[in-house]
Amino acid sequence: MNHHIINLEKQRFIRDCKQVLKGERVTDSLRRTIVHSSPGHVEYLKRDLDVTEARLVDIVIAKVKEESKKALSASSQRINILAISVLENLATESQDFAIEEIMKRYRESINPVKALYYDLQEIMFLYDSKPKNKHHQFLINKFNNIESFEKIFEAINRDISDLNECKQRVNKLKSEHNYPNTTEHLKRIVDLYNEMVQWKTLFEKFPEWIEENSLPTEPKGNNFCSTIKKIFK
Repeated sequence: MNHHIINLEKQRFIRDCKQVLKGERVTDSLRRTIVHSSPGHVEYLKRDLDVTEARLVDIVIAKVKEESKKALSASSQRINILAISVLENLATESQDFAIEEIMKRYRESINPVKALYYDLQEIMFLYDSKPKNKHHQFLINKFNNIESFEKIFEAINRDISDLNECKQRVNKLKSEHNYPNTTEHLKRIVDLYNEMVQWKTLFEKFPEWIEENSLPTEPKGNNFCSTIKKIFK
């Protein structure tokens, strides 16, 4: 049975090569066989051909490989252009979201919303009955209700939508052109999409976390009661 299938594959391969030599288009089946098969398998498909036929088949193979190489290069370029256009126009990159007390803690090029995510995550991870420092208390005061994230959510939602659309368009391109690889820019698109989903989830939970831990949203002075408590503690 397997021998019969292989013979059919050989017949189809030789037939498609001859059709290309006559000026017809390269079939998807022939392109897949040439591009994805091992050199040994291609040589097997050429077995039993005379010298002239084998040379003509080699011409077709070289032609298909060159066309595939050009198509891959063009697809890669189009994918990168799509990805870069999204990455260079992120709403969350706006300096409107840059908080000086946060930004000075990170590299200059960091996305300001990502920096906020890191700091709020730090507060939640390091929390031990009370904020660790004034910076933590500052952020608790600033982001103690869901409304304080309104503009940030708008920017994240826009970016997530753009990133998702870019992923879909890229996947369509990859499918249409049989592009097997993932470019560095596309990887960044996918990674950033997943990151932003995490940002949004944490921002949605942060005001709830403050409430659940009964954190004061305004630092309180040393009144008489708190002083007495400290003495007896």
